[in-house]
Amino acid sequence: MRENILRLQELKKTALIGGGIDRIEKQHKKGKLTARERVELLMDRGSFEEIGMLKEHRSFDFGMENQQFPGDGVVTGYGTISGRLVYVFAQDFTVFGGALSETHAEKICKIMDLAVENGAPVIGLNDSGGARIQEGVNSLGGYADIFYRNTRASGVIPQLSAIMGPCAGGAVYSPAITDFIIMVEQSSYMFVTGPNVVKTVTNEEVSSEDLGGASAHSIKSGVTHLTAANDLECIQKLKTLFLYTTKQSGKDHQIRLYLRQ
Repeated sequence: MRENILRLQELKKTALIGGGIDRIEKQHKKGKLTARERVELLMDRGSFEEIGMLKEHRSFDFGMENQQFPGDGVVTGYGTISGRLVYVFAQDFTVFGGALSETHAEKICKIMDLAVENGAPVIGLNDSGGARIQEGVNSLGGYADIFYRNTRASGVIPQLSAIMGPCAGGAVYSPAITDFIIMVEQSSYMFVTGPNVVKTVTNEEVSSEDLGGASAHSIKSGVTHLTAANDLECIQKLKTLFLYTTKQSGKDHQIRLYLRQ
């Protein structure tokens, strides 16, 4: 029994550092917080209860069985903001660039289901390059499950999204159909595919910022509702926006007054 307890403690320690200290330092050098740091800042102190902390992917192709990280690149759970229940997921860019796998998607779907069941808002902190290509159709199917839940939850509970890194493909399809989006200036991007693919297909050179940066989506496309100068400001704006959600007749509805200020 003691060996099992020690093993569990070691796994939890491994989960807490995501992809490792070196990758965390790289994240900090870019001016970005880690997934766990973002969750800690967002939630009331001591309120966060994590779900699926030790979950790992099930892929055995391309040597993936030798690359296991407890949590599989996303922190999921529930807690409170200003005393109110909320469900949260935060993608961890230090693990496979935050890429979504089948089990990664299962964790997100679980908290979305719980949010709808309990009539509570859901907040997504997105920092992902999209589907985990090593898993092929299984990861793409995971996105389909998330999209389905986004549409089913629409108008039932508030869905808030923060784009906090270079997100592409499925990683932005889901946020685009949520109620509100906040982007971080100069470090977050939303595009179907990146500048390199655009150049290959159209022979047009375009920067990440011009293609899908915060200014492009807040001024030109209108995809994002708010922008923030950095991760700290983004989290603070999320908390402020969260306070504008109210409960009426057993269902959650979002108040759009905040966007007019």
